[in-house]
Amino acid sequence: MATNANGIEVATYDPRKVNLILNGKVITGFSADGVVTITRNEDIVTTAVGVKGDVAYSENANESGNIAFTLMESSSSLPYVRELSLKRRPVQVTITDANDVGAVQVAEEDCRVLKPADANRSKEVGGEQVNIFVPFLNFR
Repeated sequence: MATNANGIEVATYDPRKVNLILNGKVITGFSADGVVTITRNEDIVTTAVGVKGDVAYSENANESGNIAFTLMESSSSLPYVRELSLKRRPVQVTITDANDVGAVQVAEEDCRVLKPADANRSKEVGGEQVNIFVPFLNFR
């Protein structure tokens, strides 16, 4: 990130520097919607506020998450991802981000592709969404 002459921070984001790797295979053919969305399934802390304003925090032990991505119907990775789902076996997921600003790294094991991607056929090339359950989602 750089600061210009007016003191404004200027950053560059390059989606080509983000990679999704499943069981060692780099996934390609993402739709124009984006590369990947990484989401925790629940808040990491919940709050309770009493009638007089007293506050209590409860730590949530559920650290699971979801990784969602959309592949073009023409993606050469789509059959591979469907096969991972149909095998019903754990998947190792790695996300690397080489951007200078806001980079996120994820490397988790024992994940599962929740279901095979839908098979949509229409006039133009569309996208097929894939969701992967991550039992312990740790952002780095």
